[in-house]
Amino acid sequence: MKIHRNLAALLVCALLAGAVPLAGQVRFELGFGFTMVGPALNATYVNQYTPTLTPPDRYISSSASQTLRVKGKTMYGLNGFFNLFFNENVGLQVLADYHRPGLGGANTAYDVSMSFLAFEPETYQNSIDWPETDGSITETTFSLNGLLRFRVATDLYFSLSGGPSVFHLEGKGGFIGYTFFNLEQVADEYQLTGGTYQMVYRFGPQTKYGMNLGIEASYEAFRSVILAFDIRWFGCAKSDLPLHLVEDDIITHPLPEIEQAIGLGSLEVNPSYFRAGLAIRFIF
Repeated sequence: MKIHRNLAALLVCALLAGAVPLAGQVRFELGFGFTMVGPALNATYVNQYTPTLTPPDRYISSSASQTLRVKGKTMYGLNGFFNLFFNENVGLQVLADYHRPGLGGANTAYDVSMSFLAFEPETYQNSIDWPETDGSITETTFSLNGLLRFRVATDLYFSLSGGPSVFHLEGKGGFIGYTFFNLEQVADEYQLTGGTYQMVYRFGPQTKYGMNLGIEASYEAFRSVILAFDIRWFGCAKSDLPLHLVEDDIITHPLPEIEQAIGLGSLEVNPSYFRAGLAIRFIF
């Protein structure tokens, strides 16, 4: 027992002795930066359904269709850094990125038709020019990276880092169409009335896992102050996110009823993005 205690004491002493020079080399950096983000989101959604008629006994057939395009726009963002170096070249990096790019995309016309029975069968048809997609997607990413840094000149460094990332995103966009019809007999004629809603939809929130890889050039401009420029790719698998309609005072029909009528589905969302950033960090 005494021998075991002596061996344990020697082991602790050896570990402490090895940690002393290592602790002398450890340093960490804190900083923040501004980024230019290029989202990979580029999806298409087909809205196709059969509009209803009130009263239903006058209904013959109907159709409505449109193709919506949802594409992320290049946008500014923010990020934060925590770098921990065990020696001059090797360390760990924690990154936090936030951005909220807009959504765009040219949509096809909204084509709608309704065949109904008045005194005789009649058909109403219309093609409505549809506005471009508008909205935004909010994305926050946290990453834990291995970090390699090499000195290439006096106070000038080149770094390579990469590792797993956690993506959290949600979005809101517009517009998706819904048309309703009413048929009423007034005196000796039938009048077809109704309307078309241009509705905002939302998707997410969802948390997903992926990876990131980037390179950086940094310059130790002042004592304990680093200026850096980096480019980085954040990769994550696409996923189908269910769509839901957003409340609007203009929409008088119940939203669950509309979602069921048009068979509101899901949008294939790609959380991946490319970014380039400028940062300032402080050495401690």
